[in-house]
Amino acid sequence: MGSMADLLKKDWVEYQKTMMNLSSTLVETVSINYEDFNESFLTCGTCLCMFDAGEHSPKLLPCSHTICLECLTRIVATFARDSQFRCPMCRELITIPRGGVQALPPSFLVNQLLDLMARQRREVIPKCSTHPNQELFFCETCDSVFCSTCTGGSHKPGGDGGTEAPGDLSSSMDHTVIPFSIAIKRISEILIYKANECTVKLDTANDVVLEEMHRLDHSADDSFSSVNKLFEEVIDAVEKQRIEVLAEVKAKKDEKRKVLDEQLQIIQKEKMEVDSEVEALQQQVDVRNITKRISDLNCKLDTISQLAEPRENCYLEFCRISGVSNCEAVKRMLRDVGRVKTSQTCASLCRASMETAVTHLQTMAKVQTVEYPGNMQDVGGDPVTAEVTNEKGEQIETHIEDKDDGSYEVTFTPQSVGNFCLKVQIFDRPIKDCPLFFEVTEHNSPVLSFGSRGFQEKGFVQPCSLTVDGQDNLYVVDTGNSRIKVLSPNLDFQNHIFNESLEGRSVTGVSLGSSGDTLVTVNWRTKTVTEMTLDGKTIGGFSHDELVEPIAVAVS
Repeated sequence: MGSMADLLKKDWVEYQKTMMNLSSTLVETVSINYEDFNESFLTCGTCLCMFDAGEHSPKLLPCSHTICLECLTRIVATFARDSQFRCPMCRELITIPRGGVQALPPSFLVNQLLDLMARQRREVIPKCSTHPNQELFFCETCDSVFCSTCTGGSHKPGGDGGTEAPGDLSSSMDHTVIPFSIAIKRISEILIYKANECTVKLDTANDVVLEEMHRLDHSADDSFSSVNKLFEEVIDAVEKQRIEVLAEVKAKKDEKRKVLDEQLQIIQKEKMEVDSEVEALQQQVDVRNITKRISDLNCKLDTISQLAEPRENCYLEFCRISGVSNCEAVKRMLRDVGRVKTSQTCASLCRASMETAVTHLQTMAKVQTVEYPGNMQDVGGDPVTAEVTNEKGEQIETHIEDKDDGSYEVTFTPQSVGNFCLKVQIFDRPIKDCPLFFEVTEHNSPVLSFGSRGFQEKGFVQPCSLTVDGQDNLYVVDTGNSRIKVLSPNLDFQNHIFNESLEGRSVTGVSLGSSGDTLVTVNWRTKTVTEMTLDGKTIGGFSHDELVEPIAVAVS
């Protein structure tokens, strides 16, 4: 039985002989015979049975040889003396451990090789259909499969080892050729890798969607609680009002009943007095006394007739307000108690764009929300949160404005230069390309610029002041050239304005006139304020002795 090195050398020599006549660049590979490998490394040297996890489990002896458990059990039972036996491979004396041969350590290397071979499939080497004993090769450069015998030493169909053109030979030398079996294995590995990558991403997507479903359930539960709380408050208010109205009815009833109860008590008292007098008169024999009592009863009859009329009536009724439908009013009120708010915004599709950030100046980042599968949102109301931190992790105060068109403006003012981080979340989930890292600079680069020192169209000499008209045209006082330069909104040269008040290189201020179609300038040397048309014609001027070097002018 040869060693692994001998087996690899044998396979490699055969591989080199096969590739001797190929003109392309070959990649060295190692091929191991499946049966030879099992026989050399995974087979017990005593019983020649393949190691397994059962009766033939591999046991490592102190002499470093590996024997299966069944063989060791048989050897110990037959040849053991004084708790010792000899290794069947090297005859070294081995002491039996206290727990028997079962207590001998397993051969971890053999077990790992068994696991490895169990996971590997036996490699099938593709052969040429014309030459059954000839292995096929694969050119990675040409992406083609070929047989070296069929192609005559090259990998071009119908080739002949001695007829290949020099140009083809040179190009073929740069190609990478490997055995087709290796190519299939590589492709299979790439396929498995990509499949595993897809599986991982699908598992991640599954977890994200499940988490979103759980969050949806929590949001729905919160909404259910809010709705129940609202209507419980409404029910409590209705019940409170019902109790108050019932209490008012009862109070009115008790008030009327009290009056009638008092009248009833008076009637009972009078009745008792009459009965008492009648009983007393039956014992009387004095005619005059009886006559007096009869007269008193006649007077009492007038009083009793007044008691016959109830001093309080029984009228008690709950009157609903006429012309008002309480049910409809309640329905209208309940329709206005709130609404169920939702959104189709997909946080992972939303983007944030930001202008140049300059220290001590307010900076704005615009967040555009997007719904699945990619349509821009045109309504607002999403719970957008933003956080800006500097290099030290300190948070910068931010303000979010909902533009109600699907966009949001996040404004903040950085107080120092350096690298900052903007984190924007919607529904507590980060938007696309978030967090966004940006740099805060000390100076703001100009968007547009115009001019240089000189006398031509772009030339300036001591420009001192400027003003802008309603069409965003710029009027720049070019003091050193005694003129006013007119520029378009894009800073393109339009024309020059000349006027006698501009001469002397002393005009330092300019402003639009009150009508917006004239210019007003001030000359510090002549102490004169002049108004002119946009083509340079003087309209009027003004000066005063109290003016001392006036340098600016403004028109309100």
